[in-house]
Amino acid sequence: MILKLIMSFLRYLLITFFVTVVLITSETFAKKAAIVIDFDTKEVLFEVNANTKNYPASLTKIMTLYILFDQLEKGELTNQSKLKVSRIAASRSPSKLYLEEGSSIKVEDAVMALIIKSANDVATVVAENISGSEKEFAKLMTNYARKLGMKNTTFKNASGLPNRAQLTTARDISILSHALISNFPKKYKLFNKHKFSYNGKTYKTHNKLMLNYDGADGIKTGYIRASGFQLAFSAVRNNKRLIGVIFGGDTGNQRDKSLTIIMDKEFAELGINNTEVKTKVVKKETKTTNTNSYSIVVGTFKYRNNAKKQIKLIKSKYPKTTNKKTSNVVLIKVSGKQLYESRFENFSKREAYTACKRLKKYNRDCFIRS
Repeated sequence: MILKLIMSFLRYLLITFFVTVVLITSETFAKKAAIVIDFDTKEVLFEVNANTKNYPASLTKIMTLYILFDQLEKGELTNQSKLKVSRIAASRSPSKLYLEEGSSIKVEDAVMALIIKSANDVATVVAENISGSEKEFAKLMTNYARKLGMKNTTFKNASGLPNRAQLTTARDISILSHALISNFPKKYKLFNKHKFSYNGKTYKTHNKLMLNYDGADGIKTGYIRASGFQLAFSAVRNNKRLIGVIFGGDTGNQRDKSLTIIMDKEFAELGINNTEVKTKVVKKETKTTNTNSYSIVVGTFKYRNNAKKQIKLIKSKYPKTTNKKTSNVVLIKVSGKQLYESRFENFSKREAYTACKRLKKYNRDCFIRS
């Protein structure tokens, strides 16, 4: 009897352990993940597994560049500063510039080598020249990550070469991308370049979506077998910037197609599409459908005056939600009775849903009319 009880208990522990391992693995590590955020508001427009951990691969170099840009801003380095190449740096595996031990590379060339070529040897060169060793630089990278609000990221090297302890999330990479664009706008323009030359050789960008997506202006590709083909991406259409991050593409082409579909959908939800960008280029007027045809209703009242007061109240308490939107009191009939709706109009579908979501957080009634 006692033996049976012991065996049953051991079986229970074994099953519990197995289930726990499976759940932790599925929740913590998800190869496929994506997120899209609105640059201006930081609002998340789309997310799948955005908080699950992945290996960052060459997206790591976004942080390497962030710190390098910070050093330039502080005057610790200049574009003409020469960075020495160590034996360790020269021995890094491709992608690389094949720098020789004892040689040097200018900071301005190092920046372009990281952006365009995604050179692993150059990443180590930058790390060693700033912090003395790549190990110490990785600690600095993690410290920067925490200050930026990247809660689930740990860096172990400057390049993204395989290391099981080097982890991030799609959300954290979107935070980093946003910070780089915000804090170093002039330097960020370098991400819009498609090629650069070094020692008589020309290198072309790995970011093929940069060449094919309307409004694209950066930022970085990555690949490691454990987390697939990755991309941190930014595009601007009609003065609206969205940042997208995707992990887990089976191929670079599949990754690009997947993010294109997601980004196009979110731009469309905001009333922006790629045909509007093309119209600007050819300077040809085309008749477009009004996509700002949604309204939000913030109250329904028996008396018109009460409906007006509600509009005034919402405007005063939640100006960001109703800013630049038309307000209106609309007469409706419900079961033969006349009622008055307090409305804010001229929203896109996405804006309307976002506005209602915000108001409901404050326990305000809100629903959408199209």
